[in-house]
Amino acid sequence: MYSRAFLAFLILILSTLIYSHQRSESYSRIEIANDDEAVFIEIDFNVQISVLSKIKSNFDESWESSLQEEVLSNYKIEGSCQLDQGPYFKSSLSTGYVSLRWRQSCEKEPVEIFFNLFFNEDSSHVHIATINIDKQTYPEKIFTVSSKRWNESSLLNKEETSAYSSFYDYLTLGVKHILTGLDHIAFLLGLLLLNLKRRNLIIVITGFTVGHSITLALGALNYITPASLFVEALIGYSIVIVAIECVASITKQYALYNRYLLYSWILFIVFFSLMGSQKYIMGLLGLGLFSYCYFGLSEGFKNQKLILIVTTLFGLVHGFGFAGNLSSIGLMQDRFIPALIGFNLGVEAGQILIILSFLVLMYLFKRLINFRVDLLRMYGASSLACLGVYWFVERLF
Repeated sequence: MYSRAFLAFLILILSTLIYSHQRSESYSRIEIANDDEAVFIEIDFNVQISVLSKIKSNFDESWESSLQEEVLSNYKIEGSCQLDQGPYFKSSLSTGYVSLRWRQSCEKEPVEIFFNLFFNEDSSHVHIATINIDKQTYPEKIFTVSSKRWNESSLLNKEETSAYSSFYDYLTLGVKHILTGLDHIAFLLGLLLLNLKRRNLIIVITGFTVGHSITLALGALNYITPASLFVEALIGYSIVIVAIECVASITKQYALYNRYLLYSWILFIVFFSLMGSQKYIMGLLGLGLFSYCYFGLSEGFKNQKLILIVTTLFGLVHGFGFAGNLSSIGLMQDRFIPALIGFNLGVEAGQILIILSFLVLMYLFKRLINFRVDLLRMYGASSLACLGVYWFVERLF
């Protein structure tokens, strides 16, 4: 009976969540310059390759030219305009982004932009554009399927366009990022399934917060530029580690799981060497060595101190995932600090909301359902491990 319940739960999780784990977002920077005779609009458009691969089912030999045509056709400057420079296309596997930059010259009139890109394929897609007019920054525009237009004449008054005007917008954006980031939610659930002591749970959550806050700031400030695709894969693998830690702590079989994990890593690295990208091979070797050493040490740390340290390290990795989204928006310098603070506080608020919700659900399970808690934890951790493995492998390839 339990095995059937677990199988049904696993199928439900995989069928409803597995393809919606990554936010569908794109970004652009809009530079508008006025002179006596014309208006020049320069647009720098960016989208993650992994997001693009979810939106577009097929990539043939002409996908670059097809994408350029689609972007230019659906990212329109209304009025009498003509292409002045570009388009310049760039695809970088190291950063994991595709970018397209072009400039148009238009007649003297208020600028109006119509954005209708990717909405037909994914109605949940969001495009975030930062706007600079004659070297003055203005509130960012978020294009959605229900809000496809922006016009210069609708700008807010001067007080509303100060450096702190979008603090609330980024606070809200941070909350949405954590609430829609199923991989981050899965990691937090994994931490709760470890059944840590209350004091250790607070320390773990704090360490995770400190870790991702540091790399969120460093990454968004462009002091560190991680490989986006590999970071996304690491986020998936962090869920695997926490899930295995949970099952091993219940069964007291650290050595057994460590041995099977080692065999799995050897097979995976051999397969990846033959089929995958060679640039990640050193990172994968390091990750496999880390996993083997971690579970080799875990059995000896009965007071759970090791998981506290490792959670902080994984917090650093998750911070890079958030930073990739924030830095891609291209915030202007005079608006960067309030936006960064607002986004980070939004992530923390969402994280607290998730943790409290899970704690309430776990309490209700204990009180209302006649079910062995350890068995429930094992089923939950096993499901998370399946999701983590899928995200890890899928993001690498």
